[in-house]
Amino acid sequence: MTTIHLVSNSPGEVTTFARPVATALRRKHPDWNLQLCLVPCPYATGAEARIIQEWPEKVQVWTPWETTKAWLRGEGKGKEGAVVFLGGDPWHALLLKHRFQQPCVAYFPEESGWEETRWLGGFDRVARGYRPPEADEGQRALGIGDLRIDAVRARLGNVSSQQQELTLAIFPGSRWMHLKAVLGPFLRTLELISQQLPEVRFLLAVSPFVARDRFVDAASRPLRLGLECSTGTIEGDLLVTAQGTPVHLCWGNPYQVMSDCDLALSLPGTNVAELAIAGKPAVIPLSYRVPVGGGGLLGIIDRLPGFERLKHKLHESKKKRYPLLALPNMLAGRMILPEMFVDDDMANLADFLVELLRDESRRKAIGNEAREVMGGPGAGARVVELIEQAIVYRSYSTQI
Repeated sequence: MTTIHLVSNSPGEVTTFARPVATALRRKHPDWNLQLCLVPCPYATGAEARIIQEWPEKVQVWTPWETTKAWLRGEGKGKEGAVVFLGGDPWHALLLKHRFQQPCVAYFPEESGWEETRWLGGFDRVARGYRPPEADEGQRALGIGDLRIDAVRARLGNVSSQQQELTLAIFPGSRWMHLKAVLGPFLRTLELISQQLPEVRFLLAVSPFVARDRFVDAASRPLRLGLECSTGTIEGDLLVTAQGTPVHLCWGNPYQVMSDCDLALSLPGTNVAELAIAGKPAVIPLSYRVPVGGGGLLGIIDRLPGFERLKHKLHESKKKRYPLLALPNMLAGRMILPEMFVDDDMANLADFLVELLRDESRRKAIGNEAREVMGGPGAGARVVELIEQAIVYRSYSTQI
């Protein structure tokens, strides 16, 4: 039996890269064995394996430790199939390719030096998500479009919105420290908005990768980094802030929240790309007080107390190198979804959100433009074609 080893790592990649490929593979090859190989990642939540096991695509899953053991044993060696890189460090997929003696297809959502690597033989086929679909003329690397579009459209097709109230949604992310750092300031922003627009309904998307007890802890004990915060108490599906602002909670179904909201507040990352695909306007708040992540000197200093002036200068330097952080903005080369630095009291963010909530035509224009720049669906099926080609070519090569 043909076995496809899908290599991925953390919530965003598992949900928006691995799943649409698994769906396309299961649709075209229902008899193939699909094995999702999780690999070590500092951004993983630990809930990935449980979430994958609940997929209707019936994908088997290895935890990072089980993937390591399978590599040591050479579990896929000699079997027909392929390795498919869909997130994490690319060398994990190349190690599995070399050990299992199978061809390897890689998907890159952004340009990467790994596309051309020849280490351990390199990748047999490269799918470029950052380029529109191209005619297949036998080249090794091919533009296929963004897998996230397939993922979001499939999930949105399973939900419907009955919401009539003007709704602001917040997406605080799934990474633990990010959640602890941003939830308090986000809740304070909602309190300020409620003072100006008491009729607005607030909806919070709790990631399926965040356990309930961790979310409760983040709401009650936010990580205070110098931004004004609020706290929240939770009863069932309702969070009430310290000033009494009600926030409705949607557990584990961000696509229902996307369907229901008129405007979103989100960290830069996967959620922003998904909101753009859904045609929803989103605001991306930034702060010099919040660690931006990454390595190097900035990454080290970011995690140390103090050094406020130095941190500010280093953040400014990074912002000059990366002036746009939201994916739709990077693709367009200009600002479509608003990115803004917030004041410590969050007042400028609240005022800007109030402006957008009062301007329906502006919201619709932002959402439509963001959706247009993200492109069309079909990337999952194109990855499947590259997998088929890699398997056929490997089979032919071994026969001659």
